[in-house]
Amino acid sequence: MPGLGGFDGQAGREVSLAGARSEGDRLQQLRAVLPCEVRVVAETHPLFGRLLAAKSFKRWNGMLLLVIDLPDGSPGTIRCDATDVLGVVEAGPRSVLDAGGLRALHRLVAQLATRAEVDVSGVGAQVGSPRP
Repeated sequence: MPGLGGFDGQAGREVSLAGARSEGDRLQQLRAVLPCEVRVVAETHPLFGRLLAAKSFKRWNGMLLLVIDLPDGSPGTIRCDATDVLGVVEAGPRSVLDAGGLRALHRLVAQLATRAEVDVSGVGAQVGSPRP
């Protein structure tokens, strides 16, 4: 994967930048891999999925940025964490429901809860009871 290799003193062993012990270590390893190609991994970024040439890095307002060549050839910057240069972080849990699906699920749960409280059968059945 582009931009992930580093040298830690052991021949043939690659080290991910995400595992750097300190900010200084991370910057030193970043200097070692640049220039390189990086992939934009932030799904909300307009260049998501594109492979870009990263030339160097800079810090601006505490944010670590890569200096890149944009697809049109002009220079630009992108946040390091929007690329795979620091290693790809596994995405957290995601919902398979969109907002409408979540609202429908909420209505269904509310209806089921109301039915259980109202005693739907009229005979005194309990939720989970095999018979009324």
